[in-house]
Amino acid sequence: MKIKLLLITLAGFLMAACGVEKQILEDILIAEVVGYDVAEDKKIKGTVVVSVPQPGEEADLGKEVYEANSHDIKAARQQENAKTPYPIVGGRLTVILYGEELASKGLNDYVDTYRRDPMVGRDLYLAVVHGKAEDVVKMEPKLIKTPGVQVKELIEQNIRTNLPDVDLHTYLYACHGKGIDPVLPLLETAGDQIRVRGIALFKKDRYIGKYIPYEDGFLYKVLSENFKLGSYEIKWKENDFTDINNVESRVHYHISNANQDPKVRIEVKMKASLLEVQGYDLGKAVDLNKIESMAEHVIGKKLNEMVTMFQVNHVDPIALGDHAKSKTRNFDQKHWEKAYPDIPIEVDLDIEMIQTGIAE
Repeated sequence: MKIKLLLITLAGFLMAACGVEKQILEDILIAEVVGYDVAEDKKIKGTVVVSVPQPGEEADLGKEVYEANSHDIKAARQQENAKTPYPIVGGRLTVILYGEELASKGLNDYVDTYRRDPMVGRDLYLAVVHGKAEDVVKMEPKLIKTPGVQVKELIEQNIRTNLPDVDLHTYLYACHGKGIDPVLPLLETAGDQIRVRGIALFKKDRYIGKYIPYEDGFLYKVLSENFKLGSYEIKWKENDFTDINNVESRVHYHISNANQDPKVRIEVKMKASLLEVQGYDLGKAVDLNKIESMAEHVIGKKLNEMVTMFQVNHVDPIALGDHAKSKTRNFDQKHWEKAYPDIPIEVDLDIEMIQTGIAE
């Protein structure tokens, strides 16, 4: 018992010594979502939505938008605080948005501030906005939920099918690592809605202006990770479509002779089911072998085209360089980077239909 009391006392002493600061909800403004864009005179424009406590025990939190222009994020946050009755804190911040023009100039300076901020939680998503980030942040009056909650749920829902699972720390690893380039969700506004436009491609911290369309996000996940769920529509010919559902897909990278004449084979094995078939004569027996062969041809061609697009644009979002480094003794990073655009890369897709979903 004495030992337990001693441990409790010691823990309390350590917390006090570490300067754990209590904050009263009524004395702070909680940032929900923040966006940054390019402004005039080489400045950036920060736009933030904050929760404002309202009088009354059961009153909902109000929302207010603050803006500031400055040369860096820290100064912009200070200017925003100059307009508010209470300090803005980022403990509940879930999403940071960047306009595409700012993203194309490089995000290192605008991400590092949040990496160092102990008040910001670990589950923080980053995203690029097609157009200006403030367009999404200022949609507050048109949305039932705040833009922060809406965008967070939008990203998390699509991570299961068409978006990579990228948070602040995943982005930083890819941005500063060798043999890998980061990707981020690309969002846009459409009327009163926020939607995913695709996956933005980066060369280190710079958005290269190219993206993977939303419908092909499934193919990117097939190339870059093992996952379940997701579906893809295959067009055989005019008015003839088939939707296949990914039951499970697994990817393996076979890289040979990385330090001299590298070659890459990406092996993808997918167990799939048929969701919907158009233009199919239900009076005939289902020819699974034929459907598997056609699906492998159509999807395999698209996967190879996607890899070629990465090479043409000198980006490596599926981390082939990182895989090569992990499997090669005395890996020559410079040689790999120089050779990367011309490396023969073959995607070998094997689809097994395990459920037809068609009633005979």
